[in-house]
Amino acid sequence: MSARAIGALGLVLAGCAAAASAPPARPAPPRPSAGTPLSATPVAVPGAAAKPPVPGPVAPEPLPLEVTQVLTVPVSAIGIGEGTRVAALSETPYVGDARGLHALPLPPALRGKPSDVDQAGIFFGRDNEPRVMGTRRSGSAEMPIYWRHLPNGWRDGREEIGQLGGPVPSGLWGVLGSADPELVCRVGAQCIIKRTSGWTSAPAGSVVRSVTLQERVLWGLDPSGIAGIDAHGWALAIPAPNPAWPTPRAFWATRGEAWVSAEERLFHYSEGTWRVVTSPVGEAWSFWGARAGSIWVAGSRGAAHFDGHEFRLLKVSGPLRVVQGRSDAEVWLGGDAGLFRVGPAREGPP
Repeated sequence: MSARAIGALGLVLAGCAAAASAPPARPAPPRPSAGTPLSATPVAVPGAAAKPPVPGPVAPEPLPLEVTQVLTVPVSAIGIGEGTRVAALSETPYVGDARGLHALPLPPALRGKPSDVDQAGIFFGRDNEPRVMGTRRSGSAEMPIYWRHLPNGWRDGREEIGQLGGPVPSGLWGVLGSADPELVCRVGAQCIIKRTSGWTSAPAGSVVRSVTLQERVLWGLDPSGIAGIDAHGWALAIPAPNPAWPTPRAFWATRGEAWVSAEERLFHYSEGTWRVVTSPVGEAWSFWGARAGSIWVAGSRGAAHFDGHEFRLLKVSGPLRVVQGRSDAEVWLGGDAGLFRVGPAREGPP
């Protein structure tokens, strides 16, 4: 799997099974906004009241956080495990903990040809061991990637995902991890929704969605908007603005608030209204947030944090492909220059 061939999937996956899921996710009644985004311009949404334009931004000071470079190889995906476990997807996957990361090379049988293009994410399963899941494109063909790491190394782990692991020529997408529920989907086939109590299946639909898990709810993004999923399939919860965004790239969502990136703009949904925000990081490729008032975004010109009122830039080498975190005190960024850990600045001499 070459460095140029690996693409970020922007998801959070790991698993194999799920029980009866909740009804389709719907937006909750509007709640007070955590703050006003920079350079926001309201965008019409059916049934939503118009909002006045927000005054232009005043450039804030950069974030006073400590940035530590952990790897110097290009990183396209990051997985967060239990305890201090963390994984990074590069040409060679890396896995470790607070003491450091080490390479876990792929065996020849799992490596693609130089012409193959892999679009995959790295996750931890409920055994706290890493998985790699996604799609390998070889010419005009697409094949599933689902690799599992065991004590003797990586192997094809598609037996974990039942019928979705079959030889049907299409890729996988979804979100895995220790939190309920997990999701594994295949376009034109099924999604597996996994909970610790069991798993159920649902129609996957005809498009690949970016997927995230927030507050125990699975969300999927496509050009029509943000949808929730249950046993009946995907149901639109937050429609795209009107006029619609260009092809959306990444997102973060809860029942009442959402961020979506498209080209060099960010779309912020709050109190039933979409507003357009000029991206502080160029083309934004990834979001992560501990809550609505603490959102990180990574993109072609670096990383920034939204505190509910304004974006503040982080001094870190870009472009950045992915951001993940365990808490406000432990955020991970990956991109062309490597893997970085972000945390509170230390006081006094090192």
